[in-house]
Amino acid sequence: MDNERFAALEAHYNAILPTLATKADIEALRAEMHKMSADTHKWMVASLIGLFIGFGGLGITLSQILKPQVQPATVQAAAPPAQPIVIYLSPPSPK
Repeated sequence: MDNERFAALEAHYNAILPTLATKADIEALRAEMHKMSADTHKWMVASLIGLFIGFGGLGITLSQILKPQVQPATVQAAAPPAQPIVIYLSPPSPK
């Protein structure tokens, strides 16, 4: 009974052992992550600058939209008041 359990455990161990990382694999991963962190840092800074510019433009746009519209007095006095358009229809002819 112990030999069967030991054989199963040994087979499981032999199946997992080739998939484990070696010291060289860890060093290669560390070097690659270090290279990626420098690129990531540039992207993070560029993204933050873009966010600040975007929110600044949004704030300026909203302030322009929400600003009350004041028309100068000269424009109001110079324009005549709008006259209504009246259309008269002739009555229908009797048959």
